[in-house]
Amino acid sequence: MTDTQKNDPDLVPTHTTAAAISVARWVAQHHGLPVQQCALIRRGLNDNYAVRCADGTRYVARLYSIRPRGGFNVDFEVALLEHLASKGASVAAPVLMADRRTHVQLQFPEGLRALALFRHAEGTTPDTLDDFDLTGRALAHIHEAARDYVGPPSRYTLDGHHLAGRTLAYLKVYPELNEDLLETYRRLVHRLLEELTAAEDGLTRVVCHGDTHGFNNHVNTDAAGIKKTMFFDFDDAGPGFLAYDLSVLPRSYLFRKSLKEPDDALRERWMHYLRGYRAGGGGVSERDIAALPLFVQLRHLWNLGEAAGRLHHWGTNSAPVDWLQKQVDMFEAWKGLDLRA
Repeated sequence: MTDTQKNDPDLVPTHTTAAAISVARWVAQHHGLPVQQCALIRRGLNDNYAVRCADGTRYVARLYSIRPRGGFNVDFEVALLEHLASKGASVAAPVLMADRRTHVQLQFPEGLRALALFRHAEGTTPDTLDDFDLTGRALAHIHEAARDYVGPPSRYTLDGHHLAGRTLAYLKVYPELNEDLLETYRRLVHRLLEELTAAEDGLTRVVCHGDTHGFNNHVNTDAAGIKKTMFFDFDDAGPGFLAYDLSVLPRSYLFRKSLKEPDDALRERWMHYLRGYRAGGGGVSERDIAALPLFVQLRHLWNLGEAAGRLHHWGTNSAPVDWLQKQVDMFEAWKGLDLRA
């Protein structure tokens, strides 16, 4: 018979995926809700669970993952969402706990993690040109409504350090990354930060959603036949540049389609998105537009850093060295993007 040991002293847990039944019990315990059904939606930057109560009301429970960037931003996120909802912005509002706390800290093998609950956003991701127009309008309303936010500050300022400096730090300890490629990324980060420093004084600043790539808002048609959209996942929000928040959508499309320049479909979507933003009251200056290629690159670098900084959770397959090498050409191509509309 082989001896077994319940707890191997050499085991160091890095990320635990909680069973849906555990999340259901925590939501029932801390929010006092009669949970009828709970299921894991996806694992990623955080772990999200679909929750349905006995009366049919739907929610999303989020278990925040431990990230190398630092502590959870949940106090800011929840307070910002409450403020935005009070101003009529279309956001998935948070659901406070029974004792009015914003979240609960839960002990996991890897450390403390936060659990928060949000309203479910009905509908599907934007698809038609009208949907992108509507998305732009809603984002403009969010930016405007956030102007007088005075709650807890964000842990993140979406500046050069957040978007580029952190990535370089992660790459410096990335396994099997040769010195030549690391030096290439050093030069890239240096160039982007120089360009940002030269441009930032003339750029519009907002409270950014931080992740407006087209999959963090759902479009839904209500009983009266009126289309509405609702934004969610504000866990990357913080003060930053309007051009950055706007750049996230075209960068997402370019990346998913492996494009070095916009195709006709992206140009149409972008035109309607920007038109909707302006029609919703959002002011976009010529300098903001001129800075979009810079922020498309900074966004790509940030995304790359999220993968490179999460090797303990996602592994090197999320950003293989050969893929990191190929991205150098994308950064070079995107320097000359034309996103005028």
